[in-house]
Amino acid sequence: MLTLQGEPFRFAGTNLYWLGLDENVRGTDHPTYFRIDDALKTARIMNASVVRSHTLGTSLGCAPCIQPGPGEFNNDAFAPIDYTIARARAYGLRLIVPLTDQWGYYHGGYPTTAKWLGLKDPEDFYTDPRAKAAYKEYSRQVLNHRNPYTGLRYKDDPTVMSWELGNELNGMTRDWVDEMGAYLGKLAPRQPISVGRQQGVDTAALTSPEVDIVDVHYYPSSVLTMAAATARVTGRGKVYLAGEHGSDSLTAADALALADDPNVTGVLSWSLFGHADDHGYVRHDDGFTLHYPGDTAAMRTDVLANAALAKMIGGQRRLPALPVTPPLKRTGRHDLDRLHHGHRLTRLTCRAQQP
Repeated sequence: MLTLQGEPFRFAGTNLYWLGLDENVRGTDHPTYFRIDDALKTARIMNASVVRSHTLGTSLGCAPCIQPGPGEFNNDAFAPIDYTIARARAYGLRLIVPLTDQWGYYHGGYPTTAKWLGLKDPEDFYTDPRAKAAYKEYSRQVLNHRNPYTGLRYKDDPTVMSWELGNELNGMTRDWVDEMGAYLGKLAPRQPISVGRQQGVDTAALTSPEVDIVDVHYYPSSVLTMAAATARVTGRGKVYLAGEHGSDSLTAADALALADDPNVTGVLSWSLFGHADDHGYVRHDDGFTLHYPGDTAAMRTDVLANAALAKMIGGQRRLPALPVTPPLKRTGRHDLDRLHHGHRLTRLTCRAQQP
C-alpha cells in the first residue's frame, strides 16, 4: 500500500490530461494559467486528492512541446507545467505523470520517437537501443527540470506522486519495464513508479520488481472487473490503481463498494474540464466529459457519484482548506511552501516482497 505520514493513503480524483499542453482551445497550445488554476480548484471542490495528467510529462513532436524534434528541447514548454505543479502543491493535490504514450495524439508518444528513428515497427521502441536511450534522455530532462516557483526539481517534489512509464503501453516487454523502471527509480528514488495497459492487468507490470503501482483502465466502469483486477494486483504485492474509468458509468452504489474495498488504492475518472477563458466551459466531446456541477441531470449525477467516492475513499482530513491566495508569481515560493503540507508519500516497501 501507499502510506502518508505512517497512515494508508487511498484516493480518488480525475484526469486533466491537457494541463501541460492543450488541444481544445486555439489548436495545440499551452493552456492559460486561468484554466489550469480553475481546473485544479474544481478537482478539489469535487474532493479529489490526486490528478493524473498526460501532458505534464508527455510532450513530443510539436513546436510548443517539451521535445519538438530529435535531440531538441524547448525550455518554454515547462512554463505551464511549472505552474501546474506549484498550484497543485498549494491545493494539496498529488500528481501522476506519464512520460510517453501508446497513442500518437497531439502531444506525441513513443510512436513519435519511433518515427524520428526510422523504426519500421513502432513496437521496436521497446527493443531498439537508440529508442531506449532517447526515452531515458527525455525522462532525465523532465525529471531534472527545476521549478522556479518551488525551487525543486520535479524528481524532488512530493507533489509528483508517481512517474508513470507511459499511458496505456499495450506492447511493453518485461525487459523494457525492468530497465526503464530501474532507471527512473534510480533517478527519482522517492517517487513510486507506475505503469499499465489500456485494459486488463499487464503481466510485465505485475511481475516487474521495478514497478510499484499497476494502472488499469476501464470503459465502462465495472466494479466486478475492478475487484478481480484488484485481487490479482495486490496478490503480487503491488498497489492497484484504476487510472482511468468512464465517468458516466459510476453509480453511487459502485462508489460505496470501491470505497469499502481497502485494496483499492486509487480511482481516477476520465475526465474533468473547467471553465473557458471567456465564458462557459471548455468543450471536449468524447462522451466522458465532466463539468462541475454538471450541464445535464445525468452529468450532475455523475459528478455527485465521483465526488462521493473521492470523499469516502480518501478522507477529508488529508485535504487542506482551499487557499485564498491569488495565482502564483515566481517570487511567491515561500508563501507556497507555507500553504503546502509538504509530506511525501512513502516509497513502497513491497519491492522487497516480490517473488
